[in-house]
Amino acid sequence: MTRMIPRNEYLKLSREERLIKLESTEKERAEKLFKENLIVDMHTHFFGSIHFEWTPEISRRVAQTGIDAGFEAVPCLAEDFAETTAIIGTYRSIVEKELGLVSAFTADDIRQAKKEGKQAILYQLEPWSGRRNLDLVDVAYGLGFRMILLTFNTRTYIGDGCEEKTNAGLSYLGLELVERLNKAGILIDLSHCGIQTSLDAIEYSKDPCVFNHTGARALNPPVGRLRKDEELQAIAEKGGMIGISAIPNQLSSELEQSIEDHLNHIDHVANLVGVNHVMIGLDNVFGDQVGHHREMDKKSGGRNLKRAGRALAAPYIFGLEAPDEWENIVRGLVKHGYSDSEIQKIIGKNALKIIEKVVG
Repeated sequence: MTRMIPRNEYLKLSREERLIKLESTEKERAEKLFKENLIVDMHTHFFGSIHFEWTPEISRRVAQTGIDAGFEAVPCLAEDFAETTAIIGTYRSIVEKELGLVSAFTADDIRQAKKEGKQAILYQLEPWSGRRNLDLVDVAYGLGFRMILLTFNTRTYIGDGCEEKTNAGLSYLGLELVERLNKAGILIDLSHCGIQTSLDAIEYSKDPCVFNHTGARALNPPVGRLRKDEELQAIAEKGGMIGISAIPNQLSSELEQSIEDHLNHIDHVANLVGVNHVMIGLDNVFGDQVGHHREMDKKSGGRNLKRAGRALAAPYIFGLEAPDEWENIVRGLVKHGYSDSEIQKIIGKNALKIIEKVVG
């Protein structure tokens, strides 16, 4: 692994210094794969996470990611649908005004955006904020949501989250929500759900579900946000997909962390369930990700990290510190020995496939 340096020093490095080193033929191959193929990130936070931010600098960096489509998370941890409406309205108004962006609601919208040289933005509600009112599923669809996370980390009306002390699974209301989401054509994300909640949703849903921003618990057992092999196998058996994230101190608990940790999780999932079920959902932000987690933990009175089984060991992920280092993933996949067709699936084709199957 590249030796870690302080984050402020890392940010001074040139782009080339941050990228995985390849031989000239491998470098050319990686560059061609990145430029010529569909790139989809299934969980973006371009507009921020706990703090909304959009500036000309962020607009420039979004363009620099090189992706063709991003499923933008609309965070509503208060689970207040009025707040949800305000946030997605703000996001969509920005996308409408940005010449290089376009809102997308189907797989064909993504294809059309690529043809036009624009970046497609889809919208995910994180998490379901309609509480007991399941009629709001149709309202959410009308607002533009095409994916919804069932629960966040703790218990809701719908079911238990991944950091809850119990593992009760989906409630009857949760089962009804799954049915309504299926009927509406909205993808179901289980990335923050408890183990039994996830297994219940996978079993009950007529459509395949996703863990769109996660990793393998087998590689970092203390972290409850990562998924156990039985969950990964269950979702793949029903045709679902697993998106690998890039969150520092989640994929690894080591003092030094790099893009190799991200690639190791891809390798584990690909070896476990096959490359046809692997995609990318980075979940990172333009800014200090660890500082963001430190702030969230402070607001929780120090409970968040403890319940999550995490410590803020590393200050960032070398080589994948922010979304505009996306091309490094392709370099890494080349280095790890994946074929061109396998890389095409991981970086975009698998994501487009499940969007088309469930959403249209």
